[in-house]
Amino acid sequence: MAVGVKQMLNGERLDSNPTSKFEIMSPAHINASPRDANPCHGEKRPDGTRLEDCMDGQKGIPSLGRADRHTKRVILATSTTFADTIVRSLYRDPDVELRLIVPQGLGVGQEEMDNVECYEDAPQRVTDTTSQPLRGQFNMTAANLADWADLLIISPMDAGTLGSMVCGLTTSLTLTLLRGWDVSKSIILVPGMTTRQWVAPITRRHLDDIQVFWPWVKVLPPILSKFEAPDRLAELPWDGRESFYDEIKKALGWSVEIGIDGRNTPSQEVEIPGKENGLNEKQNGMIPPPIVNLQSSDSFSSQMTITHPTPTQTALPSEILSMIFEALGDWETAAAVGIYTRLPTPDQWKPLIPRSHSSQCTLEYAILKRPFSEIEQYLSSASPWKPLSSLSAHLILKFSRIDILDFIITSRSDIFWSTPRLLNLPFRASAIYGNTALLDWWLHCPELPKKDYLTDAMDSASRAGYIHILDWWRNSGLPLLYTERALESASAEGHIPVLSWWRNASECSPEHSLPLKVGKSVLLAAQSGRTNSIAWWDQSGIPYSYTESVARIASTHGHVHVLELWYKLKGTKMIFDNQVLVGATKNGHVDVLEWWRRSGLHVEFKTCDIEEALEDAIAGSGEKVRRWWERNGLNLGVGTSEWMKVKVL
Repeated sequence: MAVGVKQMLNGERLDSNPTSKFEIMSPAHINASPRDANPCHGEKRPDGTRLEDCMDGQKGIPSLGRADRHTKRVILATSTTFADTIVRSLYRDPDVELRLIVPQGLGVGQEEMDNVECYEDAPQRVTDTTSQPLRGQFNMTAANLADWADLLIISPMDAGTLGSMVCGLTTSLTLTLLRGWDVSKSIILVPGMTTRQWVAPITRRHLDDIQVFWPWVKVLPPILSKFEAPDRLAELPWDGRESFYDEIKKALGWSVEIGIDGRNTPSQEVEIPGKENGLNEKQNGMIPPPIVNLQSSDSFSSQMTITHPTPTQTALPSEILSMIFEALGDWETAAAVGIYTRLPTPDQWKPLIPRSHSSQCTLEYAILKRPFSEIEQYLSSASPWKPLSSLSAHLILKFSRIDILDFIITSRSDIFWSTPRLLNLPFRASAIYGNTALLDWWLHCPELPKKDYLTDAMDSASRAGYIHILDWWRNSGLPLLYTERALESASAEGHIPVLSWWRNASECSPEHSLPLKVGKSVLLAAQSGRTNSIAWWDQSGIPYSYTESVARIASTHGHVHVLELWYKLKGTKMIFDNQVLVGATKNGHVDVLEWWRRSGLHVEFKTCDIEEALEDAIAGSGEKVRRWWERNGLNLGVGTSEWMKVKVL
């Protein structure tokens, strides 16, 4: 049945035989020669340009030219039953450039629609004059559209197309486009089928496959219909309209609202779906895109709880988030918020992901992807005093699941007391996750009256460089427990802000309430090659020990840059012994030996010590060091008296 798209835009009655001035492009038209492909060759568009000027001169393909940098390019694969509202909204938005993929026979009947290009979704017969087979035309058209578009909307998608999509078929333009889609771009999919098709197990399986293998596709609530006698399918009210508009705004960053009639309303105050307080929000007529809340997660049966940013917040595009998660290697967070990445599924997760919707879900996967109600059911039915798995406890702490912690400590305290990772929460929150929200929960939890913790909480926070954690402990009102490891590990890691924090905190505290425990900080900085830490200690005015061992440790570990700095700081007062050459020889550091030779310092050694070091040299470096010593006058074939004699390099 031919239908006028412009009539759909204006909500007019659809005539059975509208006249069409501008034909829908089929794959045959797109890839034939310009004159054969366009029946209106030579005619002018309303803006005065010729239609053939919009075609690629070499291939006769519609030019998907570069849009303005603020323009969003959208492909909508739709049917007349759905297009009345959404096409109207997209068409009227000045920041959206629209392409349509429509069923076979859908016509364009008004001049106002000449700037909207339409593509026919069903294959057409290829004439003898066509130079390429139909498959090649489909692939070329789909590749062009995939490169051009920022967003693909498919609504509605029937049960057959859904199954073809999952199986990878390319029997229509929409399916071919899906098969070659750029996975860094979003797809919004609205299923459209009968109620019986929707509840069928095969549909659930297909949707599960999309959730696991097509994470860039956002599946929204379906458009359902049911049979009514004698021969009619009646469409049921659709409850996904608001979420559909929200997803479009999220993908495109629309600055307008969509009314119920599909008209853009620049300053209309619209209620935010899913807002917990039920209030309306207005921000210059714009609802900001949603930000995922990690305390909830989406699944086949439930949508993710979302919160909306304040006017000062900015939601990053999913493409940027994808690159961030890939750079961090954080598969878990990407999976929790539904962001597609190229990261492989970790081995420990492979047996925990359900293979189908009907499969039993593990607690780990429930914490990652399912709503709190399902997690609560798992915990309620758990065996008494059975500890959580290490991965489950890790996810609870990593994602700051205070709701789960509250439930466990109040309803299943046996699980809390039997899970070591939860019992050691102060350390893990301080050293591993750097999370003050977890520490706040632990501090104010009435079910945990004793606030006992170990020194490794502050020590490890210093090692990790978490100044905000150190601030939290200092302001907690609890006794501060720490050892020499706090400054030693910060020095070894080169965390100058942490070293400065300890010095300032000690100076600002009452006398002896926060003493500095220096320990072997300078020695560990030399061992790690942290010249910035060594320079900080030298300039800090804080007394420190083990200066006589710095040169030996730096030589043993091959840190020439540490030796250069230490010599610059100490000059001729630099303390060292013959072990600087022994350690460098044993570990194969020829560059250190050469530095000592050129330094001009009086460095002593014994032939017996060097020979023993060469025998103990690490594999692969002995010959290199031996040759260096031979070039610099070492003779291993001397007598006993010469062998024990002290020499100078």
